[in-house]
Amino acid sequence: MAQAASGRSRRVRRAEELDMLPVMNLFCCMIPFLLLSASFLQVTIITMAQTEGISSSGSGTVANLARSEEDRLQPKVIMTDQEMFIGTVAGTAHVCFAGHEIINGVDAVTFDFDSLRRQATEVHRLLSQAYPQIEFHKVTILTVESTRYDNVVQAIDACAASGFDQPGLQVAPSAAVERATAAAMGR
Repeated sequence: MAQAASGRSRRVRRAEELDMLPVMNLFCCMIPFLLLSASFLQVTIITMAQTEGISSSGSGTVANLARSEEDRLQPKVIMTDQEMFIGTVAGTAHVCFAGHEIINGVDAVTFDFDSLRRQATEVHRLLSQAYPQIEFHKVTILTVESTRYDNVVQAIDACAASGFDQPGLQVAPSAAVERATAAAMGR
């Protein structure tokens, strides 16, 4: 006698192969688009150094080491909460007074960076004329601890446009920067 049907078929079933071609086509179209839409950043190195004559606590003195002529003549851009200066060991010049602007609902200190660019270009020209054997590339941005990051970056950009392409950054307590500025300006 014949056996009853069990509901099973005698055919072997195979798993269907996945067609990866549409996915690969999609990736081949997306990769060039993503590469074209990506923004590439320029990395700038900012050298940090301890402020001369001021310890990390804001008092005392730091021994000055003998430096090369270029380091001795290196200009500094001084940004306080009230004004900005540029100068060397030969003297300090006023650049501009601080302005106030509402940024994202917060009152922020801003400066005229076009004036800084003009003054820095003049300082670079004068230094290059007075000392033709030295190539001046370094500038130090001396700020107080409350200076906005955007102001520091714009000061670095203004100095770089003037020929000072190796910026350094020094941060000092507000009182120390104001005393040093007042002494340099003869106030």
